[in-house]
Amino acid sequence: MPKFTEQEKERVRESLLVKGKELFIQYGLAKTSIDDIILACGIGKGTFYKFFASKEELYYAILKNEEEVRKLLIGKLLGESLSPKELLTSFFIASFRYADENPFFQRVFQDGEHERLVRKLPKHLAEELAYEDTAKGIEAVQALMHKGILPKQDPAVVVGIMKAVMLLRFHKDKIGEPLFDQVIEKIIDYVTDGMIKDTRE
Repeated sequence: MPKFTEQEKERVRESLLVKGKELFIQYGLAKTSIDDIILACGIGKGTFYKFFASKEELYYAILKNEEEVRKLLIGKLLGESLSPKELLTSFFIASFRYADENPFFQRVFQDGEHERLVRKLPKHLAEELAYEDTAKGIEAVQALMHKGILPKQDPAVVVGIMKAVMLLRFHKDKIGEPLFDQVIEKIIDYVTDGMIKDTRE
């Protein structure tokens, strides 16, 4: 098996992330094979396994990259001088826009994709995914409470509410395309009012 320079390793890894993402968006996790990925990247199967133990681990690496981009966008938003209501509303709108413009995120929550990923990942990565998904959200909510943007309450419940609102994006067809934007706007308005209520009393 050939030895790679650090630059070659970086190029191969980047190729796997880019080509893998394209294939996963098009075909999904179940229907994308390692053979598809290595063919798209122009590498051998042995080379693939130098970087990832499975296609699920590659999928997870791509998901983590997408999450980092989203966190940067949200981090910039939190740095702006906005009222609690404006900040929370902007958070939901920015998150919805990111989901709308990110076909990989859309794929993750379709056809049991997320559940399939969790089931196939090694235990330590599945646990890491669960931690990233919930614990990091709780940390962010606690920071908002510390700044006085949110009232003191159970942060896990707040994270659950945020997740519930965000998941509505993936049920646009059930809510109804013509009314979806108006419905979401109203839900965001009601939810943000409820989330900051105690800070205004």
